[in-house]
Amino acid sequence: MSYVRLLRTQGAAGFFITTVLGRLGIAMYGLSIILTAATTYGDYVRAGLVGGAFAGAEAVGGPIFGRFADRHGQRRTLAPAAALHLVAVSGLAFALLAGAPVALAVATAAVGGASVPQLGALAAARWSHLLRGDPRLETALSLEAVANDVAFIAGPLAVAAVVSLLGPAHAAAIACLLVVVAALVLAVQDLDVGARAPGPRVGRELIGPGLANLLLGLLFGTAQLAVTALARERGAEGLAGLYYLTMSLGSLAASAVYGLIRWRGPVWYRVVGAVFLVSAGAVAVLTVGGFAALFVLGLGVGPLIVVTGTLVERRAGPGRLTQAFALMSALSAAGIALAGPVGGAAVQAWLA
Repeated sequence: MSYVRLLRTQGAAGFFITTVLGRLGIAMYGLSIILTAATTYGDYVRAGLVGGAFAGAEAVGGPIFGRFADRHGQRRTLAPAAALHLVAVSGLAFALLAGAPVALAVATAAVGGASVPQLGALAAARWSHLLRGDPRLETALSLEAVANDVAFIAGPLAVAAVVSLLGPAHAAAIACLLVVVAALVLAVQDLDVGARAPGPRVGRELIGPGLANLLLGLLFGTAQLAVTALARERGAEGLAGLYYLTMSLGSLAASAVYGLIRWRGPVWYRVVGAVFLVSAGAVAVLTVGGFAALFVLGLGVGPLIVVTGTLVERRAGPGRLTQAFALMSALSAAGIALAGPVGGAAVQAWLA
């Protein structure tokens, strides 16, 4: 299989497996922090403030972390970031367990979020370093998309399992352990990237991929609201999670298949095809609903993530890759944040 041969590339399997485990921890943070804060404060308003501070600070701090990694090298950047992150998340845990004022919890959550090592961006930069100019690079980015889908499917499930056995604070602690250990292992692996030819800050050449990631984030956030509304309309709120899981599985399957195909022709052809699938799935969700429509929507999402990553890699060039990929993640997070007011209004209009 192409993915097996790809992982036999020198150094690839080590950093890929390491970042997958770390990304599982990152995927556990959102739910575990909100649940811990809700247990402490007894309401979801203050819990939302704490969780929002963590997520918002990560979106802001991610590109800054990427810039440092490009300029000073991943190895020199990861250890200090991991240490700061461990201290900040430990401080957040103590603040929540001690019932500290919400302002203190928000402050420590912001530091914790801003210091999250951007493991996905680091992995993408390493793939580019290993495979620059090699057509297998798009296969590697597909593998990265699959890894992200798996992490963000498994993360909430892992939180649910740990919470039922030990409690939400333990879930946050396990998440932090996974992230910090992954960062430190990545720092001591042989392959290092960055600190060679740092380029200027990313700019207009990434407007297209950046807009695509912003819209993808808006789609993810709106989809969460839409599937919840759809489940409630059908009198089965418990189906909301299964609806969203169906879209994620469609994305995972499409990303996996996409990476096994040797594509020819301009990458924009594939962008158009992915946008068409996303649009068809969105229309089907709004008009027909159901699992099949959400699966089709996911089939477009996976390839769209991969092709935008391909465009970023080609346009950013050496010396800016980590910050470029981290910026794309930040824009996706911004889109998810915008989905609250914008997507909520759209879903409410749809229901009316």
